[in-house]
Amino acid sequence: MISVPKGVLRLAALKMLSESSLSGTDLANQIRRVTGGEWAPGPGSIYLMLGELLKKGLITELPKREGNVRRYIISGRGKEELSRLTKETESDVARQLRLLAVYSALAGRQELKAKVQGLAGSLGLTGK
Repeated sequence: MISVPKGVLRLAALKMLSESSLSGTDLANQIRRVTGGEWAPGPGSIYLMLGELLKKGLITELPKREGNVRRYIISGRGKEELSRLTKETESDVARQLRLLAVYSALAGRQELKAKVQGLAGSLGLTGK
């Protein structure tokens, strides 16, 4: 399991809710599946975040169809927020790759540094 920075759950939820309607349980299962089991946010985190997104108008609760299952979908405001977060994420990934290149160099692993820099370059993420 990995430790995921705060805010990544919000990005994951908005991205996944932009693709289809999901319940909190569906969202947790989808995150677990997409990350190959490396990240499994708990129900407390999922439902707290869904409540915040709902309050801010970034998602919409759909009418209940089956029992008490609540399903959500992204709203127009949520799509704008997802776009903003996506751009921010690209910048974050570029920064993380630069940091990994520095770690690699400091560890005396020039070949690893070159691979990380090559990866950043191939993704177009070499800017500061």
